[in-house]
Amino acid sequence: MNNNDVILSVQNVNKSFPGVRALSDASITVRKGTVHAVVGENGAGKSTLMKILSGVYTKDSGTVVFDGETIEHTTPIQSIRRGLSIIYQEFNLVNTLTVGENIFLGRYSEMKGMRNMHKQARTLLDSIGSTIDTYRLVSDLSAAEKQMVEISKALSFNSKLIIMDEPSSSLTADELTQLFTLINDLRSKGVTIIYISHKLDEIFELCDIVTIVRDGQVIDTKPIDHLTRGEMIAKMIGREIENEFPSRPLVTYNKVVMEVKTINTRKLKDISFELKKGEILGFVGLVGAGRTEIVRAIYGADKAGELKILMNGSPVKIRKPRDGKHAGIGLLPEDRKLEGLVLPFSVQSNIVMSSLENISKFGFINSSKEKEIAERQIKSLSIKTPSPHARVKTLSGGNQQKCIMGRWLEINPDILILDEPTRGIDVGTKYEIYLLIKTLVENGSSVIMISSELPEVLAMSNRVLTICEGRISGEFNPEVDSAHDIMDAAIG
Repeated sequence: MNNNDVILSVQNVNKSFPGVRALSDASITVRKGTVHAVVGENGAGKSTLMKILSGVYTKDSGTVVFDGETIEHTTPIQSIRRGLSIIYQEFNLVNTLTVGENIFLGRYSEMKGMRNMHKQARTLLDSIGSTIDTYRLVSDLSAAEKQMVEISKALSFNSKLIIMDEPSSSLTADELTQLFTLINDLRSKGVTIIYISHKLDEIFELCDIVTIVRDGQVIDTKPIDHLTRGEMIAKMIGREIENEFPSRPLVTYNKVVMEVKTINTRKLKDISFELKKGEILGFVGLVGAGRTEIVRAIYGADKAGELKILMNGSPVKIRKPRDGKHAGIGLLPEDRKLEGLVLPFSVQSNIVMSSLENISKFGFINSSKEKEIAERQIKSLSIKTPSPHARVKTLSGGNQQKCIMGRWLEINPDILILDEPTRGIDVGTKYEIYLLIKTLVENGSSVIMISSELPEVLAMSNRVLTICEGRISGEFNPEVDSAHDIMDAAIG
């Protein structure tokens, strides 16, 4: 490979944290004008490497050469000014400022006035085909629009290399198509993209080259057309997985455990369905169709104008989450960090949250029972944590999700609602969560599962309901009905 073709060369980079070797002699070479995927399980070292490149962390040893310049020590702003930008999964934007102000944040003095700043912001947005008003507040934007602002901000520094970390995690299918069009356009203009994603379909559709990272080491780098999906998964997790999904669990009960007679809200219209004991019921629909609103109403997290539910044939009143829990319902929410976890708290505290009524008296928690519950679930679910007392925010996404699963498994609810249970989780941990779901229903619990990944819903569910514009638009058997017919009903 000609050195003139190389935009980034990382050779034998090492990085350790107390008690953890995050990177071990990691090497990667990225060619100019390519979309280069970096894949691996949560905790494999991908984020550590990217944070070294962007100046958030300092490497312990090794060599980094960017655009012909050897980089020893750098800061995030120095990295950006060199032409290397990173767009994190959780956007680095100020919600109370306008689009234009965010694009040129910290550079107002260079802009020679607010009007000129917005004019230049307009030019940048136009260059990527975005029509967002530069005077809009960022708080009013969708996830896709915020991403456009982040990309415009990177281009404002004349970025030669843009790192995108899980860029599609909150996008609809149409927004994902727009993102791919934009990335292809940037590639054609000579901009290099490092693309990090757990969604292998995206990797095979979009990327030119893939680097696989496992346990802090670079396992392989190959052109994408030189790898099969199975080979990539095996290299990522260090073992063969014959199928990405376990066999579909069989429904062996005829009993209806929950009958939703009516849900009506401003968004939801005449929602009614049944859930059988030991069944996985999948919800399919576009983002914003009302999937999450249905399950939040059932659990009591959102108020409904009209809500009639029978549990085991008897009517129940659910006005708040506590009512839902007492009715035998658990909820793993869509946004685990915002709604599912208390990030500053320990792993142990997060796991026992649903069990506090059982292990406390007169406001005092039985510490030995608390420890016993946490250790049982950590062992049972193979949660990777240095200690039950470690802050849950330090865990990978998959292990955070397992903490919420453990919280509910401890009290064994009749119904567990899973809203995007594998979002942002690597393929190996996904399989572990699928096995947990299967075990749950085989033991007699019932599951409602929402996922934006259609193959996941179709492979795991016994029955599928499609949701379109606040209504149930169809019921399907995923073993018989085609994905095309199911999506047709979801799109309406």
